[in-house]
Amino acid sequence: MITIRRTKNADSRTADENLSYETLKDDTVQHIHDVEKGMEFISGSIQRRGNLHDYTKIIHFDEYAENVLSRHTNEEFTNKEWYQKHIFKERHHLNANCPLDVNLIDVIEMIVDCVMAGKGRTGHITPEYLKLKDPNLLERAYWNTVKLLDENVIVEEDE
Repeated sequence: MITIRRTKNADSRTADENLSYETLKDDTVQHIHDVEKGMEFISGSIQRRGNLHDYTKIIHFDEYAENVLSRHTNEEFTNKEWYQKHIFKERHHLNANCPLDVNLIDVIEMIVDCVMAGKGRTGHITPEYLKLKDPNLLERAYWNTVKLLDENVIVEEDE
């Protein structure tokens, strides 16, 4: 959870009528610190996601290895039980299984995954893997990220 302070005097639309210079500065500095906390929450979420990326390949390694080593066609590979576990347990395969509560962290993980896989495997990015099938995905991810942040912020009331 992120705890922030009420900073109504950091904006002309919500500020007290008799706002002082000092209060304006204090609330503005506090707002900047609060945004920093929010950004740390998002970046921490991205970092944790990176640490867990493709964990199903490790915890189900034997199944994963069997699929890769058997040289199945792409269609056969994606129909295998392991692959279905992979796309349903991990949130970054947005074209194969996009969660209803998709957020920008999921989108960033997909982008990073596709770029690293492309560059690492073939030396270049394959745009086909980066195209989003759902034209509304980014809008949904945007609002779900707003909701995620909203649900994790507590405003500390003045005493």
